[in-house]
Order: sequence, then C-alpha cells, then structure tokens
Amino acid sequence: MIKEAVVETIQEVEYAIDNGANRLELCANLTVGGTTPSYGMTAIVAEMCAANNVELAVMIRPRGGNFIYELYDFEIMQKDIQTFKSLNIDYFVFGCLTTDNILNEWQMKTLHRLAYPTKVVCHMAFDQIHIHGQIKALHQLIDIGFSRLLTHGGPSDTNIFDNLNHLGKLVVNSGGKIEIMPGGGLTKDNLSELLSAFPFQEVHGTKIV
Repeated sequence: MIKEAVVETIQEVEYAIDNGANRLELCANLTVGGTTPSYGMTAIVAEMCAANNVELAVMIRPRGGNFIYELYDFEIMQKDIQTFKSLNIDYFVFGCLTTDNILNEWQMKTLHRLAYPTKVVCHMAFDQIHIHGQIKALHQLIDIGFSRLLTHGGPSDTNIFDNLNHLGKLVVNSGGKIEIMPGGGLTKDNLSELLSAFPFQEVHGTKIV
C-alpha cells in the first residue's frame, strides 16, 4: 500500500520520508487547500525524494478558492508545468471545473498533454462535481489518461467514513483503469479502520505517517 503524505515545508518532507511515506504531494499554502510550490522548493524536494526512493507529486494550482480558471490562471498553470518538467517529478496534480461545476475537459486535456510523459492526477476539485455527475467525470478522466483520482468521496465537511459507499462505487466504476485514492481526514491513527472497511491500495493525508 502506498502512503502519500501532503507536505509544505522541508521539515515536513524530512519527517514524512523518515516515517515511511512512499510518496509526497508537495504544495504551498495548505491553509487554502494547497497551491503550486515554488520552483526552488520543488527542485530541492525532488532531489530529496530521488535520494530516498520516494515518489513526488506536485500540485499545480495558481490560487486558492474555486477551481474555475480564467485565461491568466490557466496560462500560469501551463507555464508552471512546462517549467517543472525539467525536474525529477513523478506526477502533476490538478483539477479544472467549468462554471457549472462539471469537469473542464478541454483544460484537463490541455494540461495532460503538456505534462506528458509525466503522469497526472485529478485532485479534490472532483468533489465539487455533483454526485450524480461524478461517474461520467470519472470516465472522462480515464479517457483523457489520468493515473489517479484523489477524492474525499463527498463534500469536504463530511466524515470520510460516511462516504465509503460512494468511494466504493467509484472504485467499481473505475474498472481498474484509474486509481481511486481516498483523502481528507485520514491519519495514521484511523487508517487501519478504513482499510478494514475497504482495501484501498493508496491513501493520502497530512498526517498519514
């Protein structure tokens, strides 16, 4: 099982690596849910991960707030991906929605194409999509070529254990073509309870190790 630790500082990176994280998701500004980290920070963390055989996923998000990106926001995201591709990064993490809170397929395809051959992950922007539209969005992610979906299984203010039925539905509908990774409220202390309910292969959190 892969434990993905969310990190913001070098101290958190060192702690996560020392305590058994298999992958890091590097962000800035976790108080707003994470934004794109600086190039310098990303370069150093990429070196640390490579030296310790730990995977690195990097958040691409130009600001806090919603996931509806206008022209300049989206240009920033594209330029960040192009710049970071020179580094040893395993995954880019992003999510783009329309004003109707459905998946912005064109933007997601554009960023996927720019990131290639680096793999891409859809983050919890997915949870803003109406629950009745999420299976369609899941299949769109598969068709585009996303490797993984990070999801809470419901609104951010819900308990993840109350969302297990929907998370299981996403796993079943994924058909093994995209990894479903639960996150939001998971810690090293309640992880065993989650895994006894459903054997997820990858898990995510700020306190997962």
